[in-house]
Amino acid sequence: MSPAAQLPLTIIADDLTGACDTGALFAARGPVPVTVWPDAALRAPVSVVDTETRALDPADAARRVSAVARSVARTRIFKKIDSTLRGPIGAELDALLRATSAAGALVCPALPSEHRVVVERVLTVGAVPVAETAIAEDPTFPRAAGTSNVVDLLRPQLDRPFAWIPLGRVREGGRPLTARLVRLAGMVIVADAETDADLDTLVEAVLELDSPPLLVGAAGLALALARRLGLAAARVDPPTGERWLIVAGSQHPATRRQVEAAREAGLTVLATPDAPQPDRAGAVTDLAAQARARLDAGPVDVVLVTGGETLVALYHALGAERLDLEGAPRPGLALGRLRAPGREPLTVVTKAGGFGEPDLFVSLVREAVA
Repeated sequence: MSPAAQLPLTIIADDLTGACDTGALFAARGPVPVTVWPDAALRAPVSVVDTETRALDPADAARRVSAVARSVARTRIFKKIDSTLRGPIGAELDALLRATSAAGALVCPALPSEHRVVVERVLTVGAVPVAETAIAEDPTFPRAAGTSNVVDLLRPQLDRPFAWIPLGRVREGGRPLTARLVRLAGMVIVADAETDADLDTLVEAVLELDSPPLLVGAAGLALALARRLGLAAARVDPPTGERWLIVAGSQHPATRRQVEAAREAGLTVLATPDAPQPDRAGAVTDLAAQARARLDAGPVDVVLVTGGETLVALYHALGAERLDLEGAPRPGLALGRLRAPGREPLTVVTKAGGFGEPDLFVSLVREAVA
């Protein structure tokens, strides 16, 4: 199947930072628009919809994803999932398979650039099985007897037949891999992947099929698809300007270290308290209101937002209608323009909570003003 036959493409994500860092990978030929539920996907060669389903119960998530899938029925779909398998992935996947004509699904959450790989069906983060990391304490991580086996994590979530493609079979590539996918048609196929080359091999095989499975993965698999379609955006420079506002709602230790370094460097930072908040949603809403007030008070060149809940709260606080992605200044980041009626387009950089070195915020600002 030719790359052109894969367009238009709709990426369905379960949180806004994931929607952004994935959509930004496809921006080689122009901005990629992102909308947030309940707004519909925009017509474009590649568009992204954030369903905001990661923290929903499975039944509600399935209904929402099914509605989105029906609204984009004439496009190809890539299902963006969390690279650590948080959220009601099984319910969403089952809803997509019911709503589309996809011949099963190929699932691979590997994100090699962040040391998240799948080998022997086991998902590891920095060489540690995911169930043995702090991620397993997240309430959206699946409760499956402490396992890090991707098949075992997903199997309780949906009543469909599963299959597994080991790393050695993935690396055979070509006709052997394509033939294996044909034999497994209609199943939920979990594939091993350790490198970006492995992900490229999987996408290449899927696109050879007349009736391909639904591609389900994190930014790693999405980037492989963008490369195959000729849409992979080169790294973009950070936006210029000295007046940066950092809005950090994520409680992830990586983000808290970045906030500390930014404050020590004298940057303007708005953040939720370090201690866990009993009313998490309220704390994030308050943070978004503070950010809006700061933006209303005077010019800001760039807003850097970390954490999916924080980004969507700011999106709604500003009355935004879309976010046009222009590329990625660093892995795991996205650069775009937030568009809201009655406001000038706002330059934003987005980051998922768990990514980046401690000096990330500081280094971005220094590069922007150099």
